[in-house]
Amino acid sequence: MRIGVDIDGVVSDSYPAWLQELNRHYGKNITVLEDYEMHLVFDVPWDDMNDFFVENVDHLLSMPKPVPGAREGIESLRREGHEVIFVTARRPEEEKVTLKWLEKYEIPHETVLFSGFKSKVDLVKQWQLEAFVEDHLANARGISALGVPVLLLTTSYNRGKLPAGVTRCATWTEMVTVLRQLASG
Repeated sequence: MRIGVDIDGVVSDSYPAWLQELNRHYGKNITVLEDYEMHLVFDVPWDDMNDFFVENVDHLLSMPKPVPGAREGIESLRREGHEVIFVTARRPEEEKVTLKWLEKYEIPHETVLFSGFKSKVDLVKQWQLEAFVEDHLANARGISALGVPVLLLTTSYNRGKLPAGVTRCATWTEMVTVLRQLASG
């Protein structure tokens, strides 16, 4: 099976690390991200937050640790013959820091696609992905509308109602189990 896997919030435990840096930068003490749109949580214009990320991109993309079980889950899927293709909203200019992070944490990777904040739907179609692992509910909706099953890793910011074709999973172990079921049947 050809499986698409998001990076931030799915493989890289980005949001807790970013929350810490954003609190320091904006002088806030927000402990839980209730919305994927972080600029809304911090009550700042999107452009202001985007500028902060662009100016600090290497640090912000290098500092997170992996989501527990991500490396092992990806290794297991690959050993079973599945093709894992990373599809991230990161910009193409962030390829070097992204690959360096994947290598640092020994996350197996062959193909990493950068949507640059555009919809991932076109890449899912182009690469004929058969399943997708995501954390952003809007992306999950768009991808599942293609008929591609989506596994949504549970987070504080994606607690909305799930559309058909989206399965909520709490851990990587659970996601691997569901992916195996999809592949067998």
